Amino acid sequence: MAISFDTNHKPVIGKAEQLEDDLVVITADNASPMTFTGTRTYILGTENLIIIDPGPDSDAHLSSIMEYIGKRKVTDILLTHSHIDHSPLSRQLKIETGARIIGFGSADEARTSFMKKLSSSLDLGGEEGIDKDLALDKKVIEKQILKLNNYSFEVVHTPGHLSNHICFSLKERKILFSGDHVMGWATTLISPPDGDLGSFMNSLEKLSAREEVIYYPGHGKSLKEPRKMVLAQIKHRRDREKQILNSVSKISRTPAEIVDDVYVDLNPMLKAAAIRNVLAHLIDLYERGKVSTDKFSQTAMFFRSNEN
Repeated sequence: MAISFDTNHKPVIGKAEQLEDDLVVITADNASPMTFTGTRTYILGTENLIIIDPGPDSDAHLSSIMEYIGKRKVTDILLTHSHIDHSPLSRQLKIETGARIIGFGSADEARTSFMKKLSSSLDLGGEEGIDKDLALDKKVIEKQILKLNNYSFEVVHTPGHLSNHICFSLKERKILFSGDHVMGWATTLISPPDGDLGSFMNSLEKLSAREEVIYYPGHGKSLKEPRKMVLAQIKHRRDREKQILNSVSKISRTPAEIVDDVYVDLNPMLKAAAIRNVLAHLIDLYERGKVSTDKFSQTAMFFRSNEN
């Protein structure tokens, strides 16, 4: 069930890498087990510029971006979502350039009613890495068309990793800036209540029906066969779901125990993320009547429902 990722990509941190005639990417200095080589900040345009996902609050990254911009005008800053590795630098860039900050809304903008209910639980955990100081100049909605400079973007709402996650499509060029929904190095962390596995799968299905031929993700190498990757990720999640159901079919288990049972050769540094992903699966399975539990937390016991 493993997905083939190109993890040999080694960008030069802080250096603008030309992707297309009017598009560069600058990788931030925030490499980690969760961000791979670092957040990828895209700058589109030749004279009037648009920045997509400015990245973390980093003086070094800000300096790299400003050096590339030079004396050119930045008109807009687009945010795929409000995690601290993607959006915080937007505020300093706005001060430096006067650009508008555009995004979907707050981190909980589109939580489902069930996730809103779960968010009140002190035992659930989650809410890690949220940019709580997010400040937007313009909020957008699903399917909205943004006419910015000489470009036309379609907003594609893709909740799952975060409820305010969006992708930006340059439809005429069949390009999608995919943020963290589909990445070039690993599958996406889904950490409830901000992450929602049911919403994530629906968003993957939405993307699978689209026609873009290249994805520029928030982390990792560009994806030149994106639909193939999207379909592989759908299969990966469905296979993982089957493994989880099998794991709790005869014995009740906690998310951590399920991880130990079903994950093979897991990097110990990623175990906490794996537990959050399994918890997301379990919540989705509970909503669909396939598992039962008496509470929702990382230490709760889950078991397969008798009727399923």
